[in-house]
Amino acid sequence: MALTIAAVAAHKGIAVNRLAVSIESRTELADRHASTQFVSRLDLGSGLTARERRILFNSAKQCEVHKMLRGEIAFEEHLDSA
Repeated sequence: MALTIAAVAAHKGIAVNRLAVSIESRTELADRHASTQFVSRLDLGSGLTARERRILFNSAKQCEVHKMLRGEIAFEEHLDSA
């Protein structure tokens, strides 16, 4: 997410004086079913216009990691014989 924001800022010529990202995960288990929620907090510092902040925030929401994690995810494991 931070790399995506930095790349978009550089491409658009947006001078960011601070870029900090923190991500918290919350997992709930119910009836053998796990549900995980990710909470992201962005600190873009000061000096940006509302438009610049919106551009960078939207780019964070569209980063490749978000695209991979959006929707249902399933794991399939196999153990190959030796």
